[in-house]
Amino acid sequence: MPFDWMESHRPAARAKVDAERRASMYRAEIEERAALLGRLGHGRDSVRARLAANLSWDFSPARRPLGDAELDAILDRVFDKPAPLGASPSTSATTPLGETQLRESAKPAPPARATSKGAPR
Repeated sequence: MPFDWMESHRPAARAKVDAERRASMYRAEIEERAALLGRLGHGRDSVRARLAANLSWDFSPARRPLGDAELDAILDRVFDKPAPLGASPSTSATTPLGETQLRESAKPAPPARATSKGAPR
């Protein structure tokens, strides 16, 4: 007696959808890593070398999800993104994503208020 639930019946179109989702996930991951490394102070060339090395380590050359052109396009988006409106004038065109938010979050906290006895709460 065969067990129907033991055999996979996946639609043929599902493989294409899965491949597109997987490629999108890899692109998002590489973009997030590039932005993080840029915020940590790494230059574009060192970030590219590191990401290319990570891709080479994770995938064989025949199954690599992103090519060199796609990697360069991601780095162009991350490092050459124009400054958002309202950003400080010192922000350059080669600023990695998120640096403006880091500057805003690094502002010092206001001093604690004193109680009626003069001691902070």
